[in-house]
Amino acid sequence: MKKMSKYMIGSFALLLIFTSFLSVNVAAAIPSTDKQVPVATDHWQAQVNANEMTMFAFQFNLRLRFRANVNLTIEGDCETRKLANKDFILEIEGDDDLRMNMTCTEEQKELGLMMGNTYQIRNRNRVQYQEGFVCNIECNGTFLKAQIRIRATNENRVGSWAYYDEATEEWVTVPTTIEDDYLTAEVTHFSYWTVLIPDYTMVIVVSVFIGAIAVAIVGSIIYIRKKKRTSN
Repeated sequence: MKKMSKYMIGSFALLLIFTSFLSVNVAAAIPSTDKQVPVATDHWQAQVNANEMTMFAFQFNLRLRFRANVNLTIEGDCETRKLANKDFILEIEGDDDLRMNMTCTEEQKELGLMMGNTYQIRNRNRVQYQEGFVCNIECNGTFLKAQIRIRATNENRVGSWAYYDEATEEWVTVPTTIEDDYLTAEVTHFSYWTVLIPDYTMVIVVSVFIGAIAVAIVGSIIYIRKKKRTSN
């Protein structure tokens, strides 16, 4: 009887240990969610706590998410009505608390950035502006590195993040990858940032022109050969 009691106590202890281990692992497997803050106005102020992803949910399904390793104070302006269905993320690493000003607009006419326009950038490639999202970020304080991201779509998937170089008055694209379905770029400074996509119009026109010439040449060769055969 005593042996039976010992076996039961031992089994019960093992069961408790197993249950505790399982509950810890299940809890660890549950992903953490963003802290969500609803915003009802275009002009807003907010505080982002260190190491906490915070999502600001605006009208018309505009989402701005921020995460920093330090406390981050933000003052922003957004054209929410014109920025529907945009999902932007900024992750920043600093060595002390940071203050940031941020504006988000559909266009930036002062810089010539307007929907549907085509530009020639520094590497002489031609690009188009179709994203309808441009942000101007100013940061008071020193940051070590930062990353900007925007939700990838069928339209912008081949695009690249670009900043406005005030010295040369031109847009400059930076290396951009797609990570977790977001267009992602590492940034070393803040200014005006947007997404530009390659302009394939000239490529298509040249291809059609070359194709037409090729067809004309082949047609001429066939015609000359047929004429020779007829004359013989």
